[in-house]
Amino acid sequence: MTPPFKNLSQIKNGLSKKKVFRKIGKSLNKIIIDFSEDEKEFINFLKVYKILIKINISIPKIYEVYFNKKIIVMEDFGKNSFDIIFQNKDVYNLLKLAVDNLIVIQNSVSRDDLDKLEKYTCSMLIEEISEFVDYYIPYIKVYDFPLYNFYELWKKNYKNQKFDINGFVHKDFEFINLFYLKKNNLHLKCGIIDFQSAFCGFKGWDLFSILEYSRLNFTAEYNEALLKYFYENSNISIDFKVFKDQYYLLNLARQTRLLGRWIKLFNEGNEDYLKFIEPTKKRLISCLKHIKDHKLKQIYENVISL
Repeated sequence: MTPPFKNLSQIKNGLSKKKVFRKIGKSLNKIIIDFSEDEKEFINFLKVYKILIKINISIPKIYEVYFNKKIIVMEDFGKNSFDIIFQNKDVYNLLKLAVDNLIVIQNSVSRDDLDKLEKYTCSMLIEEISEFVDYYIPYIKVYDFPLYNFYELWKKNYKNQKFDINGFVHKDFEFINLFYLKKNNLHLKCGIIDFQSAFCGFKGWDLFSILEYSRLNFTAEYNEALLKYFYENSNISIDFKVFKDQYYLLNLARQTRLLGRWIKLFNEGNEDYLKFIEPTKKRLISCLKHIKDHKLKQIYENVISL
């Protein structure tokens, strides 16, 4: 990092190639994001920022952009991320706050802006769940996994659902990317960061990202009520029953991918990610109760308890 960026403290930043720093000022703290190792993320961040800044939600303001260095200087939302404060707060209130923001986003984003985003496809789903096959299945030492049937059943289920790909998806709408902003009112108390991976997809995607967050083992007792609340207050045209079927199918795909992702990271020397295996399995097993394809369920039931 070069001048004028001095006296910075680096912030731990998960799996992304970007580097994040905090600059403490006399009257104003700032976040410095260095995208120099991933130009695509830099471009996507600015593109999504232009979409979200028009919506009545709390995202950090951009102060400066250094296009030649791929660096963005922006507002600091502080240190009260949901994953840090959730134990001292009512979990339901945090979840409800997050869901209220999702409703605002889905009801506000324009068709023109959605067309600027990459659209989710079945091919993308297959690529994602392949992490389960490539990493988790070898980890649990299953040598007769029905690979062909697994992928074909997923393709069939995706096709049968006839997804209407018309929603804004943050993709990483999780506790680590949401901040409690005490000074703000109503839904604006929830600050949203890390939106550079956004795409156009199923409207309920970010809903299961937050309700079925697999890094923390918190209660799922509010999920059904918040799922219905989101549906009833969002601009969704399909029947609630169809929406739920699609919600649980894509949530199953996400939990499937995550099981593979945790093992992949473990194989790379990140042992801490093993602690997410059991919470993820718990979320996946709960989701399986809502899956109607018995053949697909059987494949999971044969391996997930190992």
